[in-house]
Amino acid sequence: MNTTHVNGVDIEYEQVGHGEPMLLIHGSNLADGLRPLTTALSRRAASLSFIRYHRRGLGGSAGGRRPVSTEEQAADALGLLDALDLPSAHILGYSYGATVALEAALSAPQRVRSLVLLEPILTEVPSWAEFSRGMEPVMKLYQAGDMEGAVTATFAALGGPTWPDLIRSVGTEALAMAIRDTETYYRVEAPALHRWTLDPQRAAALRAPVLSVRGMNSGQFFAEGRQLLHRHFPDCADADIPDASHLLFLQQPEAIATAVVSFIDRNRESG
Repeated sequence: MNTTHVNGVDIEYEQVGHGEPMLLIHGSNLADGLRPLTTALSRRAASLSFIRYHRRGLGGSAGGRRPVSTEEQAADALGLLDALDLPSAHILGYSYGATVALEAALSAPQRVRSLVLLEPILTEVPSWAEFSRGMEPVMKLYQAGDMEGAVTATFAALGGPTWPDLIRSVGTEALAMAIRDTETYYRVEAPALHRWTLDPQRAAALRAPVLSVRGMNSGQFFAEGRQLLHRHFPDCADADIPDASHLLFLQQPEAIATAVVSFIDRNRESG
C-alpha cells in the first residue's frame, strides 16, 4: 500500500483502476475487510477507480493513541481525497465506516457523487439498547484483555461456524490484524460512536443518490437503521443481500458489487 499524510497522521491507502473515484471506508474490526469487495467491484466497473484505505490507528495507518471522533474520521476521509487531488468521489462505507461515510457526506455534500451505506451503526434507532446488550459478552472479554476472545466472539456471533474461512478470504494475516484493530476500536473509536446522530437538517442538504445495502439475515437493529435512512433520504434506494448477516462484506462481496455497480449505472444514466 501507499502512504500519504492526512491531518497530522500517515494514512495507508491503495488505488485500483482508472475511472471515476470511489472511496471505500472499512468497519472497525478489520482494516483490510473491504479487500474482497474492492476486487469484486473492480471486475465489474472498468469506469471506476477504487480507493481503499486504513483509518487512523487501524491496519498500517498511524494514530490511535487517543480517542477519535466520528467527525475527525470523516475529516480524514475527505483529507485523503484532498491528498489525491480529488474534488469529489463516490463514497462507500461499511458498519462504523458507513457512519463515517455519512458524516463525510453531511459535512461536505458537494464532494459526494453517490453514497453507498452497508449497514451503518445508527445509535438513535429503538433497538440500539438491545443491540448493545448483545455485545456485552464481547465487551467483557475486551475489558479482561482477551482480544483474541473478543474477536472470536464477535465474528462467531455474526458469521457462525464458518467465520474463520470468511476472515481468511481477506488474507493470511487477517486474524492478527482483526485482533489489533479490535483493541484499537474499543479503546479509541467506540466512545465517539455513542455521541454521533444523523442530523436531519444536514441530511436534507445532501443531493447525491443514496443506496442502503443490508444483509437479509442482519436483524432488527439494521432494519431500523434502513428505516431511519429512508426518513432522512426519501429517495434512498435499497439492495437486500441474501444469505448474509452483518458480515455481508465477506459473505457476499460479488452480490454487493453487482448491486452497487447497477445503482451507480442507473444514476449515471438518469443524471
